[in-house]
Amino acid sequence: MLVIISDLHLTDGTTAETISSDAFSRFRGRLQELAYFASFRGEPGPYKPIETIDLVLLGDVLDLIRSTQWSDEMTGDDNYARPWNNLKDQEQRARLLRKVEQITDDILVRNKESFKQLRRLSSDKPITLPPSTAYGFPARNQKRLPVETRIHYMVGNHDWFWHIPGADFETIRRKIVTTMGLANPPGPFPHDPLESQAISRAFRDHRVFARHGDIYDSFNYDPRGRDYASLGDAIVIDLINGFPFKVRRQMSGDLPAEFLNDLDQIGNVRPRLLSPIWIQSLLDRYEIDKPTAVEVRRIWDEATDELLESDFVREQDSLNPFDAVDIMEMTLKFTRLLSFDTITSLVTWITNKLWGGDISFSKYALQENPFKNRTANYFVYGHTHHYEATPLAISEKEGQPYQQWCFNSGTWHPLYDVTKDGKNFIDHKVFTYLTFYKDDERKGRQFETWSGNLFD
Repeated sequence: MLVIISDLHLTDGTTAETISSDAFSRFRGRLQELAYFASFRGEPGPYKPIETIDLVLLGDVLDLIRSTQWSDEMTGDDNYARPWNNLKDQEQRARLLRKVEQITDDILVRNKESFKQLRRLSSDKPITLPPSTAYGFPARNQKRLPVETRIHYMVGNHDWFWHIPGADFETIRRKIVTTMGLANPPGPFPHDPLESQAISRAFRDHRVFARHGDIYDSFNYDPRGRDYASLGDAIVIDLINGFPFKVRRQMSGDLPAEFLNDLDQIGNVRPRLLSPIWIQSLLDRYEIDKPTAVEVRRIWDEATDELLESDFVREQDSLNPFDAVDIMEMTLKFTRLLSFDTITSLVTWITNKLWGGDISFSKYALQENPFKNRTANYFVYGHTHHYEATPLAISEKEGQPYQQWCFNSGTWHPLYDVTKDGKNFIDHKVFTYLTFYKDDERKGRQFETWSGNLFD
């Protein structure tokens, strides 16, 4: 049995809200149930306890980018670091390493109860199942059998630092492996499934191909590879993390506490480029007077200017008249050119221009080699935080129908999603997992998925 989850975005607590440890308790109960029903074989068939579970964490489970600790030092300070430090420069590499280790340690401490639940799956408190009787039924009154759970960590765009090779970063990786009970061997955590024999084997056994999906997002992936920072890192660190802090510092006496608390959730807005619309929705909701609202917008523009004028962002600019940096300028620097009343039209136009209004990654599954050569039935991506199950194709293979599907593993995270009219946002908590079976598990069924929403 193979289970995939992604995009938990567990942080050090310095930015937006994350999911509580209760989710891991509920997930353990779900795993127990899934393993039990997976042990019923064929249709009809006997009960035979499964022996292993492969649990794949498909990226952005821990989130190093969403931390205000990146702003603890100013440019020129001894410990100043950014994800785009030159890793070939030993001094810059050392500064980045210290910052990554500091944030990682705080994430591990803040989420220790969650990681305890996860670690026990693969160590002292595994999933257990009743043995089988001689007649193929669960033996209720006999000693239960442990199920080996192997937890594999793949990186995405908010935890890509653990893909960086080198003994210095290996020290941090081993700490994560121990704390979370991971099966990852020594070496960089994989970004592509082909970088791990164990993950490739688990995917092959279950006819799955999965990756985080950040490679299909020009804001969050550098074409040089996963060992390089992206524009998304700069947007989050220098704008999304910093803006609420600047508003508090300059205007805390002029704004309601509830407004400031909601402003901290800016990191949960999806997609990220809709942040200006979300800020305006807060100003409208709390009926902030015009002069105060203008000042909030001015601070946003100031923070945006600092981001767009930074050396790292300017280096990403190109001669392409509609590249990622130009899109950032059009969507983030809006208040100088347009009133807030026309922002919705602009963002809608850009979204349709770039993606046809479609954020699904299913179109990329059609480009994957395992789809073309029909070595995988199921394609899984994370990254977008939006669960989906999309039929890709049906053909014939060895005289049998051959179905291929695309899934998105969603998130375990609070989300602020824009309404269809583009004028407001609704917040909700999401909890998603995907399960795939092999051979005769689950009475011969091939997969099942679950995605739920919690509204306060």
